[in-house]
Amino acid sequence: MSQNPELHRPPPAGTPVLRTLANGVRLLAVPVAHVQSASVGVFLRVGSRDETPQSNGISHVLEHMAFKGTATRTVQAINLDAERLGADVNAFTSKDTTGYFMSGLARHVPQFLEMTADIVLNSTFPEAELKRELEVIRQEAIEYDEDPEESSSELLDRAIWGEHAMGMPVIGTVENIERFTRDDVVQHVSSHYHADNAVVAAAGNFDIEAFFALAERLFEGMPRSGDARPAGPPATPKYVGSAVGRRFSRVSQVFLNLAYPVAPPQGEGMTQQRWRLAASLASILFGGGMSAPFTDTVRERMGLAYTAQSTSESGDAWFNFIVHAITTPDKLEQLMTATGGLLREHAARIDPVHLERAKNQLSVSRVRSSERTYAAMERAVEDLFVRGAVATPGETIALIEAITEDEVRGVFERMLRHPPALSITGKGAHGKSARELAALLAGTTG
Repeated sequence: MSQNPELHRPPPAGTPVLRTLANGVRLLAVPVAHVQSASVGVFLRVGSRDETPQSNGISHVLEHMAFKGTATRTVQAINLDAERLGADVNAFTSKDTTGYFMSGLARHVPQFLEMTADIVLNSTFPEAELKRELEVIRQEAIEYDEDPEESSSELLDRAIWGEHAMGMPVIGTVENIERFTRDDVVQHVSSHYHADNAVVAAAGNFDIEAFFALAERLFEGMPRSGDARPAGPPATPKYVGSAVGRRFSRVSQVFLNLAYPVAPPQGEGMTQQRWRLAASLASILFGGGMSAPFTDTVRERMGLAYTAQSTSESGDAWFNFIVHAITTPDKLEQLMTATGGLLREHAARIDPVHLERAKNQLSVSRVRSSERTYAAMERAVEDLFVRGAVATPGETIALIEAITEDEVRGVFERMLRHPPALSITGKGAHGKSARELAALLAGTTG
């Protein structure tokens, strides 16, 4: 038997193929070799960012209601049609995107596409179904509101963006959910479910030309917005960087989230893809694993928290560095001081060993995503919404490898020029306000 490792290395995923219909709908195919499965999705660039205080939550309501009946199928038929094929069916709403998708056997791609198109294009939003579903969503919103960890994440959005629509919760408010009508849902579709907002995508081992032909037939009649839409993502929302807190008297812990905006360096000609990857590396390097400096320091060495990590959250026009920790009130001030000190250390110097770790962790994550059909499809659509093009996994990994210590250090340096956005929920912090704790984090108090 040959021992040549090249013979055992899986082939790379194929190059994504992109086409645009006459009405503006973009069709995206992501070949994933040597799998028997596939995922199909319809993604629209609309989310809670596009709402007002009065309509906050309507995107999420619509995502639920799309499955409650179409012109030719009841909610029961929608569920049975998918489950007869063994398919997973789901949807999501975020700040800037709504997605509907199905995953199953590759030979069922035509059926997945027809069913997903039916849900997006032909939903009827039955009044009786709306009343029932609004009650379900109301219960979901109450559950989130009463959970201190979920509440901390929601408050962080307000701390980052203030009164901007990005600061509103995706799920909406209970008051809005209780008063939404079918007319509100229909108006939202009419205002935002347009051809120039849509990407129809598939990933897996399937007939690409057949997929494109069917997608064109199904979506060529989708109406355009009629607006002169600017190319690329919308303007980046203004970062506020406030500090907010909420007391939960029946819990014994404190739930901490803090964020910094990550903006591209000015005047250096750094591509959007490169600086976003550098920012992702920064979050992984700082607190992306048990050996990461933040996790190792505050958990293993100081015993300040069981949960301590850093991640990133991003969309088509924004990128935030997030630190998350759960501790007890007596350790919160020490945790804030340690976190601020570590952040400033990384703005001064990047450990090459940890940069190597972060690069390998990010590369492995991207490779594994490229080998799973839904993850490959979602990643490609995100890339398309951000920069209007899709990179292959190989191109992305090569770029990750090329990022320098100074570029990652620059991420920390630039983000620390801003005040932190801070949200704290839970038991309390011995009388310290969220604003005082933010100052402690920044090292501006004694």
